Amino acid sequence: MAGINPIWLLVAVALAIMNVFMAKSMREYLLASLLLLLSCVVGMILNTYYYYYFISSDFETPIVGAFVVMVYGILVLVLTGVGAVILAIKNRQKNNFSK
Repeated sequence: MAGINPIWLLVAVALAIMNVFMAKSMREYLLASLLLLLSCVVGMILNTYYYYYFISSDFETPIVGAFVVMVYGILVLVLTGVGAVILAIKNRQKNNFSK
């Protein structure tokens, strides 16, 4: 699919990393990560839909689109897990130093 640009993968990674450093609580972090996951999945579904109906209606377009959605989703979920661990360690260290 020529419509998929790898820059969006880098943007998703950058947003996930920024989310770790900007979140004030775990609840805020998980909500922002869920929104990032949702936006990646919806964006790739819309991109696949547009590509299939307006550019090329090849039979493999939905399959490739589903694969890309899974890749983006797995990447964002892995980054969310790593970020949650980093945020938990950061919050624990902040609580230990404040006592």
